[in-house]
Amino acid sequence: MLKALFALIALGTVAAVDCSPAAASPSGYPFCMRSLYGDDDCSYSTYRQCAVTASGQGTTCFQNPALAHSPAYTEQPAPRSRSRQRRGY
Repeated sequence: MLKALFALIALGTVAAVDCSPAAASPSGYPFCMRSLYGDDDCSYSTYRQCAVTASGQGTTCFQNPALAHSPAYTEQPAPRSRSRQRRGY
C-alpha cells in the first residue's frame, strides 16, 4: 500500500512538472471593454466602436495592454503638415 502511495505521488509530481502554461496571444484589436465582473472583451477596432457598445451597460473601454507597445501601433507615420500658400494681393 505504501509503494502504491509513493508511486502515485511520483506520478503526480512528474505530471505537474511537465505542464506548461498556455502562451498568451494578443487578439490584434487595439481596444478592449471591461465588464462589471472584470471580464475583458478585446474585439474593437476603434475607441468609438467600443464606447457605443459599452454605452448604458456600466462598462469601460481602454487600450489593449497587449498591444500598447507593439510596433504596429507605436510606429505610426507622423501626419503630413499642410503647406501654407500665400495669396498674392
